Amino acid sequence: MAELATFTFILIAIIAFSMMSAYRTTTIEDNGHEMQMEISRSFQNQCPNSVQGNSCDEYLKFLIGNDIKKCCLFLNNVTKQCQCTVIQRTHDKAQKNWAADEFARKSIHDAAQSLPNDCKLSVKDWRIEGPKG
Repeated sequence: MAELATFTFILIAIIAFSMMSAYRTTTIEDNGHEMQMEISRSFQNQCPNSVQGNSCDEYLKFLIGNDIKKCCLFLNNVTKQCQCTVIQRTHDKAQKNWAADEFARKSIHDAAQSLPNDCKLSVKDWRIEGPKG
């Protein structure tokens, strides 16, 4: 009986630990106020790696004003939890495939960084990683 209780205790501890480690705290600055939100790693992995018809690819590739409307429409149809992830992945792809020099890398980085504000997304002060080369 003691072995069963020990086994149950260990099993509960493992489950609790795995659930606790599946979360991370992200600090977002919103108009000078800091907010913390828990983001589940397993949920974050649900964001698509490559999204078919990602209109932001074209915008970050050519940086043409008309393409930003299509990009914003696309981002507003992506779940709010995945918007930053999709922007980051699109940014990284653009940096890798289309940035020929430092000026292009900076232009792509700046355009991707301004997408949350330009597209009126809910996360405004999110910072993109980069510029990457």
